[in-house]
Parts: sequence; structure tokens; C-alpha cells
Amino acid sequence: MSGKTPTPSLKHLAKEADTLKKKLDKLQKECATVFNNPSASNRQDKLKRFYQDCVDMRNDMTDLNNRITKMTKADEPTKMSNFDSKKDDEVKRLTKMLDQVKEMEKKLEPDETEEDYYRKIKEELNSEEDGVDEDEEYEEEGEEEGEEEYTDEEGSYEEEDSEYEEEEVEEECEEEENGEDDSDIKVEPEYELLYDFVAQKKGDLEVKAGEIVILRSVRDDSWWVCENQNGETGLVPSNFLKPHVKYSDLMTEDDPQTPISPRTGKELWGSIKKALSETSATDVLHAFGAVPPGFRLPTSARLHSLNEKHTLLNYGAVKLSNSNLFYKDLFYNPATSKVRPRTARIQKVVTLLEAKNIPLPGEKVVVHSRLARLSLFDGSKFLSNIVTTLAHVTDKEGRNWRFLVKPTTLESSECFVRIAEPSNQIGILIELSVVFSKEGDPEKVSELSCGWAFKPMFEENGTLILNKEYDLMVNGGTPFEKDVEVDPSIARRTSSRFMSLLSRNKQPTLVIKTNAANNEQKERFDVLPSVVVGKVPYLHSMALYRHYLACVLLRDRDNLQSTEPVFEPFLAHFPQLLEMPDLTDLLLERWDLKLKSKSRTDRFTLLAKNAPSRDVEVLVNTLVSTFTEWIYPLMHAHLPTYKAGYPNSIKKRAELISAFKIKGEQKNTGLAAMLDPSIEYEPFDMKELSFSVNGPQCIAAV
Repeated sequence: MSGKTPTPSLKHLAKEADTLKKKLDKLQKECATVFNNPSASNRQDKLKRFYQDCVDMRNDMTDLNNRITKMTKADEPTKMSNFDSKKDDEVKRLTKMLDQVKEMEKKLEPDETEEDYYRKIKEELNSEEDGVDEDEEYEEEGEEEGEEEYTDEEGSYEEEDSEYEEEEVEEECEEEENGEDDSDIKVEPEYELLYDFVAQKKGDLEVKAGEIVILRSVRDDSWWVCENQNGETGLVPSNFLKPHVKYSDLMTEDDPQTPISPRTGKELWGSIKKALSETSATDVLHAFGAVPPGFRLPTSARLHSLNEKHTLLNYGAVKLSNSNLFYKDLFYNPATSKVRPRTARIQKVVTLLEAKNIPLPGEKVVVHSRLARLSLFDGSKFLSNIVTTLAHVTDKEGRNWRFLVKPTTLESSECFVRIAEPSNQIGILIELSVVFSKEGDPEKVSELSCGWAFKPMFEENGTLILNKEYDLMVNGGTPFEKDVEVDPSIARRTSSRFMSLLSRNKQPTLVIKTNAANNEQKERFDVLPSVVVGKVPYLHSMALYRHYLACVLLRDRDNLQSTEPVFEPFLAHFPQLLEMPDLTDLLLERWDLKLKSKSRTDRFTLLAKNAPSRDVEVLVNTLVSTFTEWIYPLMHAHLPTYKAGYPNSIKKRAELISAFKIKGEQKNTGLAAMLDPSIEYEPFDMKELSFSVNGPQCIAAV
């Protein structure tokens, strides 16, 4: 019997290559984790270990590549078709893996000069502090023992040595400031802007999306002091920033980042001292348990209120084409006298059902309302307008929320999402928040995010998600933060399976349900903008608004190239109206009463599916007249700004709307209430009567 070792098959060698590939992927993720956290413990030791792992992996891959290259078809112990092509595929794969390992090895190669510089600066800073303490202790001992002469000599020697070291450090720092030091040391954190920010008052820093700024200081109100590349300093909302991380080329495709710009060693240690000496009020509150660690300022609410980009004023407006010569999402069909329908890949009804185990914001806090804000999100940016839903408490502690399906627009949890050309990363983002005030101070009302949940719209295989209920884990922090728990005291990862089940039942969760649109809803979906999120009670009126848009802009205009404003208050104000649920509820209520005043036969015909165009015209005209009579005057009354869930705003608006409604019902017309001296109105402006056919919302890209 021969003692020759049998030659391994190509299949066996391919399995070895698979094992090395898994090790490489794991090493890349570990590298990315350490690079993402500059303050990680033993960071330099971990980077050195990663470097050694790269060296070992490169040797293993080189050896395996040589074995496969030298292998011939005669060496293959089993018969295999396409041996040469499979061999070439394995060689190409190993060559690509070797290139990745070499690139990582090059980046991870330790810079001894840089490490020595860090160590030297750190030792000198520590020696200055330790030297002072030693001098004081030694002098005290010398006084007790009477060794004054020895202490003076030693002290003078140490003072001379300390002065010499201080002069040496100052010289090095001056060299760095003058550009004489070529060391590539990374310092102060840099951030990239996620969105455009327009300065609203003096002290704000106006920046553009994608711009890089340097963080100078952190404030407890989440407005951070930043410096742009021109040296201008000002306040920027922290939710508009995402950090830059160095070694971006080692990041995985799922977590791309951008590199930090190089800074000097002096600035590095200065920023470290500054960071250690500063503590924000939010950190103090978290440390004392005043609010759960995962709570933040609400991202969705601030984006919605900051400008019109994430409202229906933008996403509900008709959009112009790239040439600005015609509309790209609104077409009129003369044959049917209706808007030409346009299908979309995603058209779903999303119903919020309940939120469970949501922590309370803290002691001595009065919660006025609980809200959920829904939008489309792809992991890095918001892709639609934001809609708000009110929740109700179902237990005494206030930890479990219930959402209701009601005809009223604010309380209805039945929403719809529509997007024509989605990416595979897109999903539904729901951010939960509470509106609260401190005990004894009801005037100062604030809002705090309780966490967020995300449901991708596509499965891993690229198909749309099924229509069913989903239990979503509620994450802490902002949607741009990862691996933050709402309540870390309840560990998600436990040692035993039994404890894991118990922990799972205590975790904050959000229950939602997705449904396909029914035939009636689908007909209305098909005339909406390409990207929009809204409430199901809005759907019919939004479809009629789009029909009216097509009639005014495409059917009735003599010159389609004219850019003169159109005298149509309904077109000008309807998208803005949908951002005020109390006025929208009044519109739908009065519109329904007008329809009910018609005969039963006419009402059935008007609301029937596939109603004739003349009946659609009657519906539109009834809606427009209801708006003009009941809503248009109120939109120009001195109403407080609408803030969802804020009790003072909601109460004052409800009182004025109720008074207007009572006066109007007494005269059987809302216009009569305009003569009531108890209701004040804004000065008349011609702009409120005109609709711009090429306004900024029309030109702005979705």
C-alpha cells in the first residue's frame, strides 16, 4: 500500500476558499466597527491584531492559490466536467480576495512614527501633572524631615527639566502650526450635512447638503456649533448631521462612510481635553435617569416643521419635467375627460395598530399626547412627506398605545404610501414621540422621540412584502443611529433561551398591518403624484384635487405655455390644508353634508365606482364650493400655528373653529361668519387668490 497523500479535489479546495472568504468578510466588519468608534478601548492593539490577521490570511490565500494553479485535470480524483473553467473561476476569486487583503494590510500597517508621537505627547502631558504632585508631596515630606537643602536642589533640577520639556513641546507645536510637521494625525470630528439648512436667525450657519463642517461644541438643545470650510461658525441642527469616519474604503457596502480630514496633534489633545471638560445637560439627564437613554429630540417633527420640503406642499404639487415645458406627473385624457391614470410599483395601505412597552419620559412629567409620524425612508434620507397620527393609552401606566381607524384625519391610523420607482432599500419609517410638559409648568410644552421602527418594503429576494401584520422592534436614538436601545435595562441578548423569550415580551414593539388597495382605492391611487404618503380619509379629496388640477392647467387654459398665475384659491391652498387636520375634518364634514342634501339617487350615482365624468365634475364643484365657503376664510383668520399634539395650539384653534362654525350654521353659510367682529382675519393679499403654475414646489425635484 502506497503512503502517498491523496490529492485533494478541486471541490475540496473551493471549500477552503469559501472558509477564507468568510474570515475575510468577518475581518472587514470588525475593522469597520473599530474605525467607526475612535474612542474604542485598546483601539491600537486591535488594529495591530487585525494587521497580523491580514498577514496570516494573505499567506493562506497565496498557498491555496498556488495549489489550485498547479492542479491539472489528471490530478482531479473524480471526473468533473468543465474542470478548466471552474479552476479559472477559483483562481480569479482568490486573486480578487488577495487584492482585498493586501489593500487592508496596506491601510492597517502600523505607523511607528505616529505612535511614538502620540506616546511622547501623552507622556509629557502626564509628566507635567505628575511632576507637580510629586513636588508638592516631596516638599511636605522634606519639611517634616528637615531635608530642606536636598528638596531645593531636587526641586530646582525638576523645574529645569520641566521647563526644558515644555520648551520642546512648544517648539514641536509651533512647527506643526507652521506646516513643518508632515504627520497625518486625525483630530476634531467632522460631519456631513444630510439636508440643506437655511439660516433662520442671527447665529445660524447656512449650509448645503453634502457640505463638510467641523464640530466645535455640543449644546444641550441639540443645536451644535459648527465651522464650515470658509471658517464661518454658527448653529446647525444636530439631526441634520452625520459623522465622517476614516478608512472609508474598508467599509462594507451596507455601511458607507466618508473619511475624516487630517488634523494636528496639538488640536487632537486640545479637543480631547475640551470634550472631557464639557458635559451637556442631556447627558446629565440621561445619567440620572430623568429620561430613558434611547430618547432623542424627534427627527421627523423637526424636518416637517423646518421647511416645506417634507410636507404635502411639496409632494402634493404637480411637478414639471426637466425641460420645464410640460408636467411630468399630470396628464389629461380628452376621451374620458379624466386624469390619465399612472400605475406605481408600490401602492399599499399601512395601518398602525398598537405600540407596546414604550417607556415613560420620566418623573414629574405630564404627557399631553402620543404621536406616530410615518414617512418613506431608505436608511440615509427621507424620501416623502411626513404624516402624523394620534395614539391613545390603553393602560394606567401609559406604556401601551392604541391607534384607531377613524374618519377624522388626525386620529385615523389608516395611511397609504405610493411610490412609482422605489429602490430596494426603501421602507416605511415610523417614529414615536410624546408631547409633554413639566409638572406645574404647562405652558412650556416639548416633544421627545420615544424611538423608531422601520419596515422594508421588499424582501431579501426582491419581492414586495406580504400583506399581513408585522411586529416591529422599536429602536432608540434617531433613525440615523444604529444599535441604540430604547431601554438598555432590558437586554435583548441573554444567556438562556428562556430569559430571551421573557426579555422579548418586555421589549418596545410596534404592530402594523399592510394591505393591498381595493379597487376603489386603486382607481384613486393611480391619479396621485409619483411619491406621496397620506391618510386614507384624504384619498378621495386628493384624487378630486388632481382632477381639478388637470382641468384647470391642461384642459381649460388657452395657452399651455403661459406662466401667468391662475385665479384658483382652491388649488393654491388645498395642499396646505391637508397639513391642518382640524380644518380638513371640517371640510370633509361640510362636504358630506352637502352631498347628503342631494337626492338619494343622485348621491348614489355620484359616489359610485367609475362614475361618469359629469358626475366627477359635480363632486369637484361641490368640494370647491365647500372649501370656498367654510375653509378659505378660516385659513386667513388669526389661528395659532397648527402643532400636532400640542394642547394649547389645538385648544385655541378648536375654539375659533367652533365659533366660526356656529356663526355659519346660524346663517346657513360659512361666509356669514366673516362679518362676526369676534373673529379677526389677516389683511387681504392678492397672492392668496392665485395659483402659480411654475412655483418652487413644481420645479423642486421629488
